[in-house]
Amino acid sequence: MVFLFKKMIRSVKQFKLQFACVLLLAMLSVIIYSGLEGIWRGIEYGFDSYAKETNLADEWVFASYFTDDDIVQIEKMNGVSEVSKRLRFTATSEYGGNDTYLSLDTIDSKGISQMKLISGEEYNSALKNSIWLDTEYAEKNDITIGQAIDISYGGKTVSPTVAGIVMSAERAHYVGTNDYYIPEHKQYGYGFISDDLTEKLGIGINCNLLEIKSSNSEVKNNINELLGERFIAYYDRDTLFDVAFVSNQADNLKRVSMLFSALFILLSILSMRTTIKRLIDAQSSDITTLKSLGFSSAKLTVYYSLYGLLVGIVGTGLGFALSFPFTAAIRRSQMALISLPKWETKHTTWSLIVIIMIIMLSLLTSVLAARKALIGLPAEDSKSKADRSKPTFIEKSRHIQNRTGFGMKWTLRDASVHKSRIVLGIISVCGSFMLLMIGTGTPDSVKNLSSKSYSEEFVYSYKLTLDRSNTPQQTVMLTKQLDGQLIQTVQSRITIDDSDVSFKPVTVFSGGDYIALKTTDGDDLDESGAYITQGMADSLGIQKGDTVKLFPSLSAESFSFTIDGIVASGMPQTFYIGSQRWTDAGAQFRPSHILCGETDDIKSISEDSRISQVITSKQQKSNLEEFQKKINGVFIMMKAVAFVLVVIVLYNLSILSFLERAKEYNTFRVLGFHFGEIRKLASFENIIILVMGTLLGIPLGTKFLEIYCATFSNDTIKIYSALKSISIVIVCLTVFICTALTTILLSRRIKKIDMVQALKE
Repeated sequence: MVFLFKKMIRSVKQFKLQFACVLLLAMLSVIIYSGLEGIWRGIEYGFDSYAKETNLADEWVFASYFTDDDIVQIEKMNGVSEVSKRLRFTATSEYGGNDTYLSLDTIDSKGISQMKLISGEEYNSALKNSIWLDTEYAEKNDITIGQAIDISYGGKTVSPTVAGIVMSAERAHYVGTNDYYIPEHKQYGYGFISDDLTEKLGIGINCNLLEIKSSNSEVKNNINELLGERFIAYYDRDTLFDVAFVSNQADNLKRVSMLFSALFILLSILSMRTTIKRLIDAQSSDITTLKSLGFSSAKLTVYYSLYGLLVGIVGTGLGFALSFPFTAAIRRSQMALISLPKWETKHTTWSLIVIIMIIMLSLLTSVLAARKALIGLPAEDSKSKADRSKPTFIEKSRHIQNRTGFGMKWTLRDASVHKSRIVLGIISVCGSFMLLMIGTGTPDSVKNLSSKSYSEEFVYSYKLTLDRSNTPQQTVMLTKQLDGQLIQTVQSRITIDDSDVSFKPVTVFSGGDYIALKTTDGDDLDESGAYITQGMADSLGIQKGDTVKLFPSLSAESFSFTIDGIVASGMPQTFYIGSQRWTDAGAQFRPSHILCGETDDIKSISEDSRISQVITSKQQKSNLEEFQKKINGVFIMMKAVAFVLVVIVLYNLSILSFLERAKEYNTFRVLGFHFGEIRKLASFENIIILVMGTLLGIPLGTKFLEIYCATFSNDTIKIYSALKSISIVIVCLTVFICTALTTILLSRRIKKIDMVQALKE
């Protein structure tokens, strides 16, 4: 076996490029899977530990206020283990000449959803004139411990001292407003205040939020009836956006890792089979000699199987080692989206399973390839193997055969003998198209979402949040002044056929020109209509013509609506109900926002006491585009890996093809063929692979992009696939360049054909 081991080393050196290609594929499989698993499992582990450490709530209930009797009744509901009271309100604080918004809490001593102290003093509700701020907001606005900051609410201002810098698990993805999708830490923050500040700010209630520890509780089904008109909103860990985003993002990264790894493992196994088979074919005379010297087929099978074992072990080992810097590179983009006190690289047993699977499949592939080639006696092995391939379709048709050039006929004849090589090439080109189209198409789709949402579907310039203290008369006057359109956003429990489904947002709109949405039938939204966005309709199983019952917030009654149309809008995912239809059903229209166009008087409007906040459509569009930039790292990686993939596989196939055809090339050279003519013959196979891979890759890539965008969507946003024409051209050019590059590399080997050696053969 020592002799065979030395021979294996010489063979690996002889076929070093082929083994390097297979090794790279195995290595990339592990880098992609383990690298991305290190991120998504790190996020899951970090957040789970964070949630457990701070005793994160399972359910959240908001109301205009709670009574002691409310709390007692909720505590008695099945599945509820503990209830904590909070007061939450939004105050303003000016920095750099701009208003910032702070969501502030006072909390009791129950210990549900505790804050995590980063620096400063522990939270103490009895500590006078004190505030604890979240770390990102404090960092972005250069706020330090011991500094006094001004906060305003309801026309009153206080100046508490920053006692500590903290983090909260229930604000892991804190955006501050439903109008944004990713955090704007400089403008929106959160904090916790001492009890005395609520009195100074003139807040007359002491509880408007309950945080509940529970398991399969009855709260969701009974909260509307219990609170009546005081009910505002209900969330659990799957619907509270600041929490749900974390698991959604981890799931997205998990899907990417599985997609990549499955493709690379498939290609590495196919490449291993092809490489080992060609290695054995190239050493047929050596095998005959070894058998004659007494080496059994079983021993030679073990020997050749070691090639797969060697490549599998080295490739996966290098891949796992390199997955850690890969994880660190991707992690930076995720840290801008998710706030965790500690980021760690974590792996599950699946990383080990993937490594073992690649090694075992490489070994098994080598064993099967070797056994098939080593069956027979030495005398039989020494015989030349006749070509038993069937005639190609061209050879069967004299008319086509006469019109087909020698090069194409020769290529097709060779391809019919070595079908696995062609199939592997087509799969690699097709897979590259899929990866490139996802890597290019997903950012295109997010850009299309932001562009379409804030230029075609919503054409307002400003979205003004109305102060809660406004009277109906003040709201009407302001609307006339701005020539605006009123909307009301509420949360509602949705039931279909008297079966509880979930809590979803509802947008009630008045007449106006700033909501330019259309149904899938091409109809404009009307004040007398009731509609639902397509993403929400799909998740709830609702179709046009269905009747749904809504239990909206701030109402003690339920209202039934028949859906008049489906709205193909990316965001927000909501029910759209016209104000006339809303009031005709018996519900009360309480506008919360005004949409308006361009105005030269926006500064005075923003300072108007009737307006609590101003957001521009440009800011919303910019926020969504920033999200696209944050996730772009993963998709750049997709495109880079796709480029490497097609170059590696096609070059490997080209080299194997060259080795198989070496005698034919030598014969052509002896017969007087020029290098250019031989190079042209050699390139026909790559052209066939490219054409077939392109024909399959574009439709499969388009479908895969649709599926990926669908899985990337959630309850807040639905991303429709929108691959630009220029992107398709770039994808095609990229694959064409890769194919041309492998053809050039093959041409360099053809130029090295030795005429003297050719004459000997």
